[in-house]
Amino acid sequence: MSFGNFTNGITVFGIPIFGGGSRIVSGAPAPGSAYGNTWFVNAHVGSNGYKGNGPNVPFRTMARAFEVVQSGDVINFCGKITEQLVTPVNVFDVWINGIGNRPRHADATPVGGNFAAAQWAPPASGGVAAQATLRVLQQGWKFSNFLMTAIDTNAACLEIVRNAGAGDLERDASHAQVLGMRFAGAGVGIRGGVTGLFTEIPYNVEVAGSQFDGMTYAMRSAIECNQWYIHDNFFAANTNQIIMVARNFLIRNNSIGPFTASGNSGGITLTGATGGNQITGNNLSGTYSIAGGYSSAAAGDNWYGNWASTSPTVNDPT
Repeated sequence: MSFGNFTNGITVFGIPIFGGGSRIVSGAPAPGSAYGNTWFVNAHVGSNGYKGNGPNVPFRTMARAFEVVQSGDVINFCGKITEQLVTPVNVFDVWINGIGNRPRHADATPVGGNFAAAQWAPPASGGVAAQATLRVLQQGWKFSNFLMTAIDTNAACLEIVRNAGAGDLERDASHAQVLGMRFAGAGVGIRGGVTGLFTEIPYNVEVAGSQFDGMTYAMRSAIECNQWYIHDNFFAANTNQIIMVARNFLIRNNSIGPFTASGNSGGITLTGATGGNQITGNNLSGTYSIAGGYSSAAAGDNWYGNWASTSPTVNDPT
């Protein structure tokens, strides 16, 4: 049987089954349902000829889901998606959720390993070098419980961008949430902005409960980002951990594991913005100093209460 639309927030064992955000807009005609639809994608057994509105009739590709998704919708998926996509314009507050107990590679071997796990990867062939696996264009998107990989060392898994457009031409992925995700392999886990293309400040992004391992950069920005909340994440064996042009960030309760970048970089480097960042409660590997890979944006930063070597930090790294 197919599911219909139910009130926002219905879940089964934490998996969103029905709902999404409200679609009621002031001055707009009343929609048939005040809440979003739920769509299903199964890269293993789905078909783009199906309706996609139930777990027994899933689409095969995320591109097909993006053709029908509207503001406030939920997309549940499983299997290994191999697509490089950009989110639809003027579609807001979509939740993309991976089905599976832990985000991991959705491999076909051993047999059955791809049935429930959720992975989003670039195409195995014919992909575009240096292009993100997914670029987000509008506000309020949420991502949870799946693994992302990038096509090469210059590409990002997930890009949060913003341009200088006005009205319906504004592209702004601020207010995103990245929850319980995993980013692995060469490339950038999460990139804020794109030099020369999307140079306005992405704002108010939360990254929580996620794992970054084996990345060239776990998190990176070439432009200023403002008021990002990065907490309770595990940064494992990456070349670089958090290298961002940061203003008014809160970086709290993360494990910053070993990193391999050379020469005054690789840990948490926040240079290039006006500061105001709070870095507290983190476990910091390596040597707590600028030479050891930790750098403030400005004098207004506060690096207090972090554990580095055998003692808590009080002052900014020097």
